[in-house]
Amino acid sequence: MLALGAANLTILVQGPFEGPLPPAEAARAAVNEPPSEAGRAELDAAIQRLEAWLAPARAQAAPGFEHQLALQGLGPTQDERAHPEHWLGRLLGPESASAWLASSATAAPSARATRPTLTAALVILLESGVPLEQEVALAPAEKAPGLKLSELVQRTLESQPGGPEPSAETDPWQLDLLSLAVLGGLEPYRERLAQATQRALRRLDRAQRSQSVQPGSGPLDGKQLARMAQEWRTSRGSEAPGALDLHCSAAVFRAAAVLGDDDLDTQARRHLNGLLARYRNDRALYRYLDATARNEHERSTARLEAIENLGRLEEALYNAHLTFRSDASSAPAPHTAQVMRMAARDLIDRLQGLDSRDFEPTPGDAPERRRELLRAAVHALRGLRTARVAG
Repeated sequence: MLALGAANLTILVQGPFEGPLPPAEAARAAVNEPPSEAGRAELDAAIQRLEAWLAPARAQAAPGFEHQLALQGLGPTQDERAHPEHWLGRLLGPESASAWLASSATAAPSARATRPTLTAALVILLESGVPLEQEVALAPAEKAPGLKLSELVQRTLESQPGGPEPSAETDPWQLDLLSLAVLGGLEPYRERLAQATQRALRRLDRAQRSQSVQPGSGPLDGKQLARMAQEWRTSRGSEAPGALDLHCSAAVFRAAAVLGDDDLDTQARRHLNGLLARYRNDRALYRYLDATARNEHERSTARLEAIENLGRLEEALYNAHLTFRSDASSAPAPHTAQVMRMAARDLIDRLQGLDSRDFEPTPGDAPERRRELLRAAVHALRGLRTARVAG
């Protein structure tokens, strides 16, 4: 059972912490159980359960942008799609939103810090079907006509000091915004998108080659799993290890679909093959971490990261399917579909450790832990929705 403990500010997952297994036994437990596949009925039931848990969490979100950002993947409400300024104000705050939407083409300096948040908010708005021609209303004090969403997108893309920088262009939210801009008819950004996609593919290739245990190299032994676990422990940061690569993978596949370039398609297919091979390694790693966690905090962290990464993997594979399908009604390629179903099965199994009480805020909640839970659940929901395409 995973519950947000108000008393000890920790997450208890599947009972009290019982200490790590010996490495050899943990390794056997991590790799011996073969993956199975989820069916459509199980997917639908898990989606309904997550939606029911997250709806009140969204309605009761505590003040503070951190909680709003953890939930932003749920997308805007119907009212926010009709009035995008409401969505932007909730995520950016009234002052920053007003600065970005002001009639002056130059955003106020105080708004620069919110540019990454604005980029993500615009991507999610466009993903939800809000057209680029939608007007974004200004504050009542403004007498000039409101900006169109396309103008705000261009303002955002052009707002980097000194012009676009390669380091920023490989950010997956930035890559997604470029893709959606070109898809919506903003052709001047096509070349910039192509260059950014090439850079992102090279970065992903380097990241894949730098792994100490290469995906697809066969069943993992105890030494390999111990080395991967140590790398996981030393790479702990603000984002789940691997989450950025999975997010970037999804953005690269979307960009390849928009650009329709044969060379980029070839590189993207090569990356997809590595991603499919990586699934078994990631599955074994998180099962090994379950068994060898040094304390309850580490175990619960690993379990939440596994949920988030499985959801992100599903999204990346779905975008790959959209890129490489032969026609609009095609099912995913057999290997892609199989991995999507296996990842969905793992995700559903891991969600069994959650219940509705975990999403009820309590006075003793640790804010960081609650954000991790909400973010993981949102990505799980997005991932399971996309996994339905695999049958």
